[in-house]
Amino acid sequence: MSDTLTPQQVVAAPQAQPGDRPLALEQIQGDILIGLQKFFERFLFFTIDDVPGFKTLLRDQVAPLITTSEVVQLREFQLRDHKNQRNRDLLPLVGINVGFTGLGIDKLVPGADLGDPSFAKGASARAADPTPVPTPGGPPINPVNDPVDAAGKLTTWRSEFRDSVIDGVFLITGGTEEAVAQQVQDLLDILGDTVTLVVDQGGATRPELERGHEHFGWLDGVSQPGIKGLSSPFPGQNLLDPGHFVFGYLNSPDPPLPWMVNGSFMVFRRLNQLVPEFNKFVLDTSDALGMDPVLLGARMVGRWKSGAPLALTPSQDDTSLGKDPQQNNDFDFSDDQAQRRCPFGAHIRKTNPRSDISRANLDPRRIIRAGIPFGDEVSPEEAAAHATGAGVERGLLFVCYQTSILQQFEFLQGTWANNPGFVFGKHRPGTPTPPPVGTPQITVGIDPIIGQAVPPSVARAADEPIPNYPTGNVRSTLNMPQAFIVPTGGGYFFMPSISALTHELT
Repeated sequence: MSDTLTPQQVVAAPQAQPGDRPLALEQIQGDILIGLQKFFERFLFFTIDDVPGFKTLLRDQVAPLITTSEVVQLREFQLRDHKNQRNRDLLPLVGINVGFTGLGIDKLVPGADLGDPSFAKGASARAADPTPVPTPGGPPINPVNDPVDAAGKLTTWRSEFRDSVIDGVFLITGGTEEAVAQQVQDLLDILGDTVTLVVDQGGATRPELERGHEHFGWLDGVSQPGIKGLSSPFPGQNLLDPGHFVFGYLNSPDPPLPWMVNGSFMVFRRLNQLVPEFNKFVLDTSDALGMDPVLLGARMVGRWKSGAPLALTPSQDDTSLGKDPQQNNDFDFSDDQAQRRCPFGAHIRKTNPRSDISRANLDPRRIIRAGIPFGDEVSPEEAAAHATGAGVERGLLFVCYQTSILQQFEFLQGTWANNPGFVFGKHRPGTPTPPPVGTPQITVGIDPIIGQAVPPSVARAADEPIPNYPTGNVRSTLNMPQAFIVPTGGGYFFMPSISALTHELT
């Protein structure tokens, strides 16, 4: 039920090393590092109408309900024991977390500056801003680049996210839909007329054999960073300091406000997935390229649908490897510098290039993901028509956590996924090492899965969909006339510590 750590990782977690600050799990909200247990989830986006009344309720009645990482960790043990006893019924395990936008923080703590310019501007403003952000001593960070019209207005976002005032969000999760619905009602009864509900967005894991897979069919959440002092790493999983994701630890930026310690920035993205259209594109394009459609899809993602990585099994899927965390992440691309196994532009290589760049440049960009699918399964009528039905929406409620929205999520989306030049410095097979001066580099192309709008002068394409494994030198280009993931909303939030919820914010 957790999208981040597995029970065996949490159970085997090492203790903090000398000099490390022990994790204050009782202060950190539960979805950030481990992940709230969830088969169902509701996101309640709200506006604060009665600030004094809301602050009182937040302190006295809501904060005691917030599910901490300490509770989530104990629930992982409970789930392990429940499974070991061969119980098949679902445990309710309701979880509640809360976050606030820049507008919401300003209502609760007028004038507070949380030190993140992207958070201060808000998700809709940043999604529509075409201007790269300069960084001291480094390259500019490219924009998120969601589609806009000539006037700069977001064209694919739903109006409630684009035009409404959103001050905060509650995350309500659980093992059963009924338990989540009851907690939502109880919470709204507590809050009364202190808030106005702007959006109530539900999500749920997919059914039966598709559980854990997103709507295109790929196993999701495979490659997550390990957390020092919390998780025992699987092979190929780097252990990172929690300060990349929670304020107050090594490698986290110094928070401008002391009460930001043990808090985290959350990015929410409502992403529609055009599943029948994507499937039709893969079939038609693979036919045109003269290759297997399953292989083409795997080369777009960098994994087979089972989760097995091309880096380890480039020619065919291995479902036993795909579901085995001891194997499915044990690679770093160091032995694939001619993209014979995995294209440089594959989704997993664009967003986590591993040894293609240095650890010093990679680790500060990592995020913890905790999303969930939404929408119905593709109907037979949609599949036959190769088109999403009128008024039908399905996709991913993307959630990630970090201590810098600009340097982590926005960098990943803008400077890596959307950038045709990244991964940098790559050359064709057979190029001498080191390459002679003037040897042209490969234009890798945009991320085939999450890459967003590019200028008309730049082709929406990715390099080398046809494999050259184990040998060969076939040149090919994947031309993608449309995006199959469409952003329809979003928000930037700060997830405060329990102490901040009961003191500084109230």
